[in-house]
Amino acid sequence: MSKNKIVYIFLSAAISIALFWLLFSQIKTEDIVQTISRIYLPALFTYMAVALLGAWLRAWRYKWLLKPQLISWGNILLVTFIRNSLIDLLPARLGSLSYIYVLNKRLNFSFEKATSTFVLAFFLDFLTLSPFLVAAVIAVGLGTTSISTPALLLISLAFFILIFLILWRIIPLSWSLLMTYQGILKALKSENKRLAKISVEKFRLTIESLSLINQRKIYFPIFILSLFIRLAKYISVYALFFSLLRSHGFSLHQLSFWKFILGISGAELTSALPVKGLAGFGTWESAWALTFRLMNFDPRLAIISGIGVHLLTNIFEYSLGIASILILAWPYLEKIRNKDDRL
Repeated sequence: MSKNKIVYIFLSAAISIALFWLLFSQIKTEDIVQTISRIYLPALFTYMAVALLGAWLRAWRYKWLLKPQLISWGNILLVTFIRNSLIDLLPARLGSLSYIYVLNKRLNFSFEKATSTFVLAFFLDFLTLSPFLVAAVIAVGLGTTSISTPALLLISLAFFILIFLILWRIIPLSWSLLMTYQGILKALKSENKRLAKISVEKFRLTIESLSLINQRKIYFPIFILSLFIRLAKYISVYALFFSLLRSHGFSLHQLSFWKFILGISGAELTSALPVKGLAGFGTWESAWALTFRLMNFDPRLAIISGIGVHLLTNIFEYSLGIASILILAWPYLEKIRNKDDRL
């Protein structure tokens, strides 16, 4: 392991420990244990069912983007489960690159096909963020919380316009990036090196793959599907949020769905940080608690719900991800086992 990786792991662990120490200084460990032990099972099962529906919708979007090349529902669901489990494991959502690796190395899709569909799905996910934030700000009401809702509204609209423009002009922007990359290689006198030539060719093929998808004119229906993917995510975690707080006397009506969207959005912003706690633990819960406290939510319950939601969602997604990895790896493990038996 390189020195930089060791430093990063140490720093991430230090951040997680420090933030958890701060959080647990305001609550008791028994609070978390009791809350989880008294979880409302119907709402917990609703979370699991809607989360699986969201994964199916995401897999459907991948299948749609990958056309005309076909992939079975079984394989694309395995890819989706792995991607979902690893997305927050690395900083800046780098874990989502597992989608490219599994498609290319395990399912024999070309690198450019996997990369082009990954890029489009990545920007579509960001494009769907703003409509829900704008709806939440309007539903909650301007100036009703400590959060600067007018500023959040303007930022959300500006962010939507920016991502929309990137998607609209993604082909010319990609060619410009390629030319810039080639210019950098030339300035470094590395353009004739083998890896440089391969990377330039893969970059070019990825742009051509993006162009083919662009010619299919499917952006509007894919955007609508992406909105349903995000909606499924919000509904599933909202159900889990309720399942944890029901034992504290909250009814579904008392937990505002739109305030919840603002709260979870604040927590999810931590995934873009270059350095965060290990697997996001510590930073995610802290951002969740801070955002809910700014919306006048009980500080103690904000911390308890943040820890509970993050813990349970990770257990569920890691379980599906690990099972999917084992299923995909099984044929290779069988080959190794048979080879050893012959020896």
